[in-house]
Amino acid sequence: MKCSEIFEYLKRLYPLELAMDWDNSGFLLGRSDKEVRNVLVVLDITNEVLDYAEAKSIDLIVSHHPIIFSALKRVTDETLLGNYILKILKNDISVIAMHTNFDIATGGMADIAEEKLSLSNTKPLEVTANTDGKELGVGKIGDLKEELSFDELLSLIKETFDLKSLTVFGRENIKGNIKRIAISPGSGRGMYKYALGEADVLITGDITHHEGLDAINEGICIIDATHYGLEHVFTEKIVNDLKKYSELNVFEFKNTNPVEIM
Repeated sequence: MKCSEIFEYLKRLYPLELAMDWDNSGFLLGRSDKEVRNVLVVLDITNEVLDYAEAKSIDLIVSHHPIIFSALKRVTDETLLGNYILKILKNDISVIAMHTNFDIATGGMADIAEEKLSLSNTKPLEVTANTDGKELGVGKIGDLKEELSFDELLSLIKETFDLKSLTVFGRENIKGNIKRIAISPGSGRGMYKYALGEADVLITGDITHHEGLDAINEGICIIDATHYGLEHVFTEKIVNDLKKYSELNVFEFKNTNPVEIM
């Protein structure tokens, strides 16, 4: 099967037109006519991933985060990204990234978060598209199955997303039990503003000191599960998608969380 055929299949599931303007999802490296037998699904492309890909004779990598995000003026062995690209091309590997289009599309990241937390009465946290009369967007706002104490909510998040620790901004803003929450997997910088007046808690990642302070002063609580913490579900979903599509050999590489709270 050609790389271009797999790309077309993934685009049908997660249309590129849903991606944010600043994003760089899509077919990023390699040959579109490359015959693919072995596919590797990852969250991020790293040295460890590329060593694994070489050992497994991988033909195609499908990643969540794009290896190329902005314009490049040169590709040499003098930079980390240059080394990544040179190694990928040397081993004749093609690369596809399904990033914010996966976050937004039906069945993608926002819907997975909704399903995992068993949310009801949901809507997008930030509406970015309207498809066939249905609003789509980044993250979700919804109701928990039952009201939970703050500590119970923390335990639910840890158990659901297999996390050992969480960072909290503004616990003092929680008064009583929690029913309606917002979740924005990945980087949630700026996202708390969409949750104001809609939810008591935003679950997300990549919150800075100053944004945390702003959120506290606006009256909302943020639970930072790290960028990786809520997005690692990507690999399982894409692996299942590809296995349904064809008889490809599909490998899943579980990146580890680069953030560790000791």
